[in-house]
Formats: sequence, structure tokens, C-alpha cells
Amino acid sequence: MELWAEAEKKIIEAPVNEDVNLPVQIVIRNKTIPVIMTDENGKILQTSNLPERIEKDTLLLLKKLKQFERENQPIEINLDKGKQYLYYGNSTLLRQLTWYPLVWILIFLLFVGIVYLYYFTSRISEQNRLWAGMAKEAAHQIGTPLSSLMGWVELMKSDPSLVPADELQRDIQRLKSISDRFAKIGSQPKLFPLDIGEEIRQTVSYFRSRLPQHIRIRYQKPEHPVSVMLNKELFQWVMENLIKNAIDAMPGGGEIKISVDETDKNVFVSVADEGKGIPKSDWHKIFEPGYSTKKRGWGLGLSVVKRIIKTYHNGHVYVKKSAPGQGTVFQIKLNKINKLKNQE
Repeated sequence: MELWAEAEKKIIEAPVNEDVNLPVQIVIRNKTIPVIMTDENGKILQTSNLPERIEKDTLLLLKKLKQFERENQPIEINLDKGKQYLYYGNSTLLRQLTWYPLVWILIFLLFVGIVYLYYFTSRISEQNRLWAGMAKEAAHQIGTPLSSLMGWVELMKSDPSLVPADELQRDIQRLKSISDRFAKIGSQPKLFPLDIGEEIRQTVSYFRSRLPQHIRIRYQKPEHPVSVMLNKELFQWVMENLIKNAIDAMPGGGEIKISVDETDKNVFVSVADEGKGIPKSDWHKIFEPGYSTKKRGWGLGLSVVKRIIKTYHNGHVYVKKSAPGQGTVFQIKLNKINKLKNQE
């Protein structure tokens, strides 16, 4: 605008024969910045780049002059015949730039809103899958001992002497254990110092008499007690899910190897199968609720395993090793305690 004012001065004061092409070009190329030129008494001499309705309305023109005076310091032009003042406003581009930060903030907030909505929707969807899976898992867990009890009842109707009391007691205990498991999922369970080797032995013993003929389990219990803070029912549920997962991975048969290793601070439980394996890209997905490679199933078992180990036992569960056609090794990492205490 200072160059524009200087060009105006050159044009006004130039002799008749002087070349003023450059100052004229400077003046006429200003097509965006609104301008009002006044004399030293405030009389409007010239306007440029103003809407036609404002140029024709004296009252609106004076209001615009006051506005320009507030926006920018007028430029004084000293002429031989007196002074003139150049009032100017902000260009269209400058006005747009003042809105750009707000526009970007709105875009950012919109983006944050979309991300939050996606996250919230994903969480709701995950919870729905989890609850549906829990209902299916509960029905599946209860089904086996319930079917067994119904069989014993039918046998009792014909000849009560044929029903072994210990088998009835085992099925009833199984139902009680299932009830305890699902009750503990919704609350913070109590942990007790237990020998993890013995807890695994009990689970393996339960499965050995119920395995398909083409599946074998190999487990060597540690020679000395390995004490870990555990919830008995929930940890046995973890081991059952990992063993069932290994069985499902070997429809053609094979061996499940379970081992316990320890360091000064941690205990590692490994469950290895000889099944079809898992691609590395899916190692993290398999712990998500609803993810399953089986045609039938809710994909809840490994999700429950992760929740029990991570949330309730402050440990980690992960795929240690796997490849298509080469089997899978799941590993649980738990904190170790130095001395096994009596369970209270």
C-alpha cells in the first residue's frame, strides 16, 4: 500500500509529458485491496475495489472509511498542493486467512470426532461380540456335565446301584467350577499362592481321560513347587482353553506338549501343538473377541485367556512361535513368588 500511495503521488505530481506508465501499472493492478483516498479535510476523493452499492451510498462509504481507519493506519501522501490520506482495508485473501485457523480447528475436531466415534462403535461392537460369546461359552461349558447328569438320572431310574457316586460328584463339582468361573469374570478375583505345576497337572489329568484317541498330551511336572499368585478356577480355565485350542488345531491328530520354565522373577508356561499353525500377521488378532479361524465357534477362548492372564494375574500371554504347517507355541508369562504359602 505504501508503493501504491507513492505511485498515486507520482501520477498526481507528474508533468504533462512525463512517462508515468510504471506508477499507473502499480495503481491499476491493485484489484483486491479496497481503498479510499481523502484530502486533509476528510473529503473523499477516490475509491477503488469497493462494491458498487457502497460507492453510490455516501453513508455506507463513510462507515467503510471508519472501518478502514480502525483496521489499518492510513498512509499520508505529501503533495505540493497539500496532503492526502490513503485508507485501506484487508484484502479478500487476508480475510480468508483470518478464517483459516478456525477452519482447520473445525476440521481437526471433526477428525477427532470421527476417530472417537469409530473407537466408540468398535468398543460397543467388541462388547456385543464378547457378551454373545460369553453366553455361547456358558452354554457350551454347562452342556457337558449337564448331559452327563441327565444320563446318570436316566440310569438311576432303571437301577440306582449302577450309578457311581464319585462320577456324580465330579459332574456336580464341574458345574460349580463353571459357575465360579463366570462369576469371577465380572469382578476382581482373589489370588492365592499356588503351585502352578500342580494346577496344570490337575487340568491335564482331567483332559487325558477325555481326549480323542488321535491326540496325546505330554507334560512333565516340575520337580519342585513353583509358586505363583493364582486364582485356581480362572487359571484352570486358561489351561483348558489353550488345550482345547491345541486339540482343534490338530484334526488329524498329534501331540500337545506342556512345559513350565522359570527364572528368578518369572514363570513361563508353554503349550505347543503340531497343528496347522498361525500366520505371523494374525498373531495379535487371535486374541481379539470374535476372531476365529474355525467355521463354527465364537472366537472367545483366547480372548478369555488374555483377559484372565493380563487383567487378573498381571501377566502376559502371546504366540511364542508359529508358522503355517509347523504348529504353534503359546506362552504365558507370570510373576513368580519365592515361597509357597498355605492357602487360606
